[in-house]
Amino acid sequence: MRFAVLAAFASIVAFPVLAGAPLSWRSEATSHDLDRLERYEDAVTKGMMESRVAGEENGSYNELVSVMEEETAEADPEKLKGQWNCRTIKAGGPFAGFVVYGWFRCEVVEKDGRLFFEKLTGSQRQSGYLYLRDEKSWVLLAAPNEGHSGPVREYSGPEGGVTDPQLIDEPAVVSLLKDGRARAVFPWPELESTFNVLEMTRR
Repeated sequence: MRFAVLAAFASIVAFPVLAGAPLSWRSEATSHDLDRLERYEDAVTKGMMESRVAGEENGSYNELVSVMEEETAEADPEKLKGQWNCRTIKAGGPFAGFVVYGWFRCEVVEKDGRLFFEKLTGSQRQSGYLYLRDEKSWVLLAAPNEGHSGPVREYSGPEGGVTDPQLIDEPAVVSLLKDGRARAVFPWPELESTFNVLEMTRR
């Protein structure tokens, strides 16, 4: 099966997002996150295959296909900023093969001249800065909140050092979609799945 998200992976070019942004997300990411992002395409291919049977059994696989196969749009910071409804879909892995969670709130704001993402409600909250990856996507370098719903934590940075699977950093590839949604795809999370996708719709 051909997924639209894979086509966007062909070019990995670093640009500043807004004035004052670092030139390269590669210089900010941990070595572990660099490895996960390099193997992004493999995670999507494997996770889609693994989740297909489980998803079809409960009739919700098409929801994953919808967000993963929708054509991506130009990476326009102004269109990404603002309030979003968001839900996590876990694809593949040993946890359950395929899980769709409920809707919560997320936002993308300008912070210190850069784009900053935060999941505001629900469990497994996270936040971090976005770095323009190519003309149709950003890299999100996020960290889970303390206790999942507690204070925001800073991303580890290139030195890394966080090994607790509940607190380890969470890199993602973020794209605007032609139908007005957005998605953040987290390859090779430490727990439960082969990839997670955060589907985002406008509030």
